[in-house]
Amino acid sequence: MFTRVQLGGKARSLEGDRVRLRRHEPGNYGLYAGWYGDPEIWHLTSWAAAPLGRSAVKRLFEERELSTTDDSFAIHVEGEEEPVGVISLMNLSEANSSADLSVIVGHPEDRNQGFGAEAIEMILRYAFDDLGLNRVGLSVFDFNDTAISTYERLGFEHEGRLRRAVKRADGFHDALLMSVLSEEWQR
Repeated sequence: MFTRVQLGGKARSLEGDRVRLRRHEPGNYGLYAGWYGDPEIWHLTSWAAAPLGRSAVKRLFEERELSTTDDSFAIHVEGEEEPVGVISLMNLSEANSSADLSVIVGHPEDRNQGFGAEAIEMILRYAFDDLGLNRVGLSVFDFNDTAISTYERLGFEHEGRLRRAVKRADGFHDALLMSVLSEEWQR
């Protein structure tokens, strides 16, 4: 099941079976700062040189809320007020009918529960059906096997590799480029 609550031109929230995507509330920025400042989440997901500090995270989400090229939601488990993660369509391009996907699930106990996968399915449906996009892409680091497996299961295809593009304590790693097209998603 999937329903959307519209407000103006953008969906205010998206509701799935176990997960609901809601617009960000400033009261959650402190929680997000904990996630974006977490060395494990940084290691798995971030292009930044180091985990982000509280003020950088606050600024990031304030800018996302005002941006015309980002469409971002908090991931909530049904019946819970505190979000478990963040999912965004970034770099929205009307000219190219495309966007980039970004997703994190914050607390370790909330990972591997299917919340992120359901959120991705919901935001892809929103991207293709509501926003009329043709392509949603992403980058994922070659050592993040869990994320790669999830993206493949959801229909993302490998389309390239940025060789030795990200540096971690153990050396340089590749970033894999993946995408899913509207017609692939519809099948």
